[in-house]
Amino acid sequence: MFLRRNLFEDLFKGEVIACTSCLEVIQSNINMATETGLRVVRQYSDEGRNIAMRAINEANVEANSIMRNAWYNVLELVQRLKNTARELADPSIIYEQLQILFRNEISLNNAFFVLVGLGFGTTGGVLLGFWLARPNLAMPIMKSIACTSFRDPDNVAVCNTGVPQFGSSSDILVRVRAAALNRIDRRIAFGYGRTLRKMINNYDASYNPELPLVLGRSCAGVVEAVGKTSKSGLEIGDEVWLAAPWYETGTASELVVVPETRISRKPFLIGFEGAASLPYSGCIALSLMDSHGLTEHTSKGKRVLVQDACSPVGCVITQLANKWGANVAVTCHTRSAPVIHELGAADIITFANEHFRSNFIDVNVEKSNLINELTPREKFDYIFLTTRIAYDHTFLERFLTKRGIIVDAVEPELASDEYGPLARVLLAVLVRLRKATALIFRTHPDWGGPHLCHLVLERLAGFVNDETLKTVVDRVYTPNEVERALDHICSEKSIGSTIITFR
Repeated sequence: MFLRRNLFEDLFKGEVIACTSCLEVIQSNINMATETGLRVVRQYSDEGRNIAMRAINEANVEANSIMRNAWYNVLELVQRLKNTARELADPSIIYEQLQILFRNEISLNNAFFVLVGLGFGTTGGVLLGFWLARPNLAMPIMKSIACTSFRDPDNVAVCNTGVPQFGSSSDILVRVRAAALNRIDRRIAFGYGRTLRKMINNYDASYNPELPLVLGRSCAGVVEAVGKTSKSGLEIGDEVWLAAPWYETGTASELVVVPETRISRKPFLIGFEGAASLPYSGCIALSLMDSHGLTEHTSKGKRVLVQDACSPVGCVITQLANKWGANVAVTCHTRSAPVIHELGAADIITFANEHFRSNFIDVNVEKSNLINELTPREKFDYIFLTTRIAYDHTFLERFLTKRGIIVDAVEPELASDEYGPLARVLLAVLVRLRKATALIFRTHPDWGGPHLCHLVLERLAGFVNDETLKTVVDRVYTPNEVERALDHICSEKSIGSTIITFR
């Protein structure tokens, strides 16, 4: 055993010595060939220079003969160079020289690996060349309703934006048929949440710019593609509805990519326009009612006041509270009173003032119309504020029962929108820490806003299918009419949701 191993080592050492001597021979032959070539070139150049000098010096003596001889010498030189090149390029000569040079010097195994290496190198080079020479394909685009700046009053328009890409293998691609615009979209178009949104999404001006920013918080459409790891049970062709929070790209576009946790099958009793009106406002209403103890089992006999019941959220709260047995009083514009009555409001306080939402309270609070209307009524267990109001609403506490509460359903103002440079740096650090924590624990960070979840959407679909909840669509516009749509949303006479159709 020991002798066999020594013998193997001697053979291996001999092979290494043979390879080393082979490389030395190759290097020596290369050097000799280089020196010979240089010598030939030098010799020919010297002869040419001498011929030229003789021709110049003897220009007056037999000039024609010398020039003729010089020309013949040049032709002879060219012919000799051709013959030398032909000999050097002859494969048979090269093969014979290689046989002489490499005979018994390189094993067949080493030659095989040399050829394999050359093959891989050549293939890699070709592939790299094709990759570098690939054409720059234009990004596919789609039609979207987006804001193009945060200052211009006419900053919302129909834009061509890039088709969204899957951020996760569980995402779902939806072709939008109808999308709802909300008042929060108008606030986003003028900078709401811009500071925090920029930190969350890591906008890059060259690849993922912040603007144009797609608007729309909810939509309904048809599934176009499903991620490989999705567990939603959805398939291509399913009719779905979904919602998007304020800090993410909106849904008012031809295509949208959404996580599987915020999408569900839409109710089968309603169309796309009606379905688009509910996901965002419905999630807000259900989340607030659940978190404050106003459910199917606790609502009976409760007194509820809904401020501005003709808003999208107000329409949902009014219907659910009435169906669950509560006594519902509402405030609304005179124009919307018949609609609100059909939704189940038992007591309707109407105002004909064009600006009734912001002018409930006069200079003297004690003499305002709202105070006069609420004073003779019984106190309420819940007061829901569904639209932004310009006055201090703490005076409403006098109209609450002992355990009554005021619930504000409007998205709150974000302090981060007013942060200075130092506060923004600290906020950026906090955002990164929350992202890292969510990545470690495999969760999704909560950046505020309503609880948008497929489970809530499924509950809403059940309420619609059993006719507990009705959709309220005021007007339907095309994408080119987006300015008219936003003006209507912000008007005092809007009822329910305003829809943009992409059919």
